[in-house]
Amino acid sequence: MSTIDQAVARIVTHSQRPNWYAPWDPAPVHQSGGSGFVIEGGRVMTNAHVVSDARLILVFLHGDPNPHQAVVDAIGHDCDLALLRPLEPGAFDGRTPLPFGGLPRLRSEVETFGYPSGGRQISSTRGVVSRIELQYYSHPGNEQHLAAQTDAAINPGNSGGPVVQDGRVVGVAFQAAADLQSIGYFIPTEVIH
Repeated sequence: MSTIDQAVARIVTHSQRPNWYAPWDPAPVHQSGGSGFVIEGGRVMTNAHVVSDARLILVFLHGDPNPHQAVVDAIGHDCDLALLRPLEPGAFDGRTPLPFGGLPRLRSEVETFGYPSGGRQISSTRGVVSRIELQYYSHPGNEQHLAAQTDAAINPGNSGGPVVQDGRVVGVAFQAAADLQSIGYFIPTEVIH
């Protein structure tokens, strides 16, 4: 198992969106999935939209069939990032946290890791960084931040997974362009920090 594989997590979220117009009548609980990765301090980084309105968060580490219950430790809806903390102390001990790198160069190659389309096996795809500029983030809908564009496949379920270059995390996968082919976006480390 590679250093990257052992740190990538599958996240299963049971969430319930509130009804702001009728608080006594919330939406039904639904299950969704995403990805994340272990960082320094024994926490998992993912996207805010993966864990928004969560009632229950389960983290599955690569090669470990046991779920680890986690809670949101910090969340930034504007930048679509969240940090998860496991409820059981030392749940991620023995997993090497992924180090962060800098801004990738244009036309350089990156690799995305995650669990797209609800899969239970880790997936990775390679692509080229084709653009780095301000983009609207789809989670808040009205916020622009720096984003990097790549042709590496980023599908539902990849959200929150690491984008890696030279063994270091250079971003977090977070959205794809629905009306374009082979266009995905990741949140660069400048925004993460």
